[in-house]
Amino acid sequence: MDDKKDFIELVNDEKPTEEFDYKKHIVSSESINSDVEKFYSGKIKKGFTIGIECFDNHFVCKEKSLYALTGKKGKGKTTINKIIQLMQSIVNDLVWVVAFQENSDWGNKIEYLQYFLGDFATDVRKSNPEYYQKASDWIDNHFIFLDVENIETAIKVVECLIKDGVKVHALLLDPVNSFEFGYKDTGNTFQDGVYSSKKVLRWCKKNVSVYVSQHPNIRAQREKEAVTPFDAEYGFWNNKAHFTWTINRADDNENIIGVVNVREKLTGGYPTDVDEPLIIQWFPTKINIVKGSEIHINVIQTLMKKHNPLNMKEGFYPDEEQLPVLDFEEAFGDDNDNPF
Repeated sequence: MDDKKDFIELVNDEKPTEEFDYKKHIVSSESINSDVEKFYSGKIKKGFTIGIECFDNHFVCKEKSLYALTGKKGKGKTTINKIIQLMQSIVNDLVWVVAFQENSDWGNKIEYLQYFLGDFATDVRKSNPEYYQKASDWIDNHFIFLDVENIETAIKVVECLIKDGVKVHALLLDPVNSFEFGYKDTGNTFQDGVYSSKKVLRWCKKNVSVYVSQHPNIRAQREKEAVTPFDAEYGFWNNKAHFTWTINRADDNENIIGVVNVREKLTGGYPTDVDEPLIIQWFPTKINIVKGSEIHINVIQTLMKKHNPLNMKEGFYPDEEQLPVLDFEEAFGDDNDNPF
């Protein structure tokens, strides 16, 4: 037996080793220069914008990029994500695949509808059922809801949708902390997370963008100070992200959007300034965008009127109205801790 073992090892040792072809790992100058020319000629797209400069200077929706959002639980991450998605879809006709792990799908659809309609969905459903149905169908065509337990399955679903001809812009995982990884679930959250976030990064660079929202660690969640990307639970998503941002609650109906790091500024987006933050003021059915002395009132309905995604007749959308800046209790009553 020992002689046979020694013979096998000797034969294996004498097998010729495959020569390492280093050249296949070198990116040619011709390829790089070709991409540079594509960028100059506009063939490499910049991020999608909504046409409001103070917002577009900082936040753009890029193709094949990983976005990592950090924000405290119950402070508006889900709502702000939906607002941004809606604005981008109204302007640029983008399709989103969304996986909400902590909020009901029907509740999320109603919130999409109310911002899209600029009114309470139940009221529009009664007063103008035809318009309500058009809006509902539009939401169905631009937001595909998933029921998945892990990230790997969500990725596979998006791959199948793309093969079926759906022009998916991005996948949202909200919040990513509440999903199993799927790629690797050994029980060591940090190691599994590092491995899985690498897989997602490589995938989105070749396919479509991925947006993850994440809770901070327990210490940051409890403290009154604003969260930063450094407070993210475990931190492995921020380390991989092309676009790192935060959401913090300013006043009761205001969220500060903090764009912290943009890896590729040539395609748009730039960090926000602490001294002049980008703010979204939200109400049950409408939003304002504020930056310094600049304020844009009732933004979503302004975009609806300008881009007319439902092809409504001229004059259907009313003129923009000035919205009062309400505090939390005035907007929602004192018995509603968090409407989102």
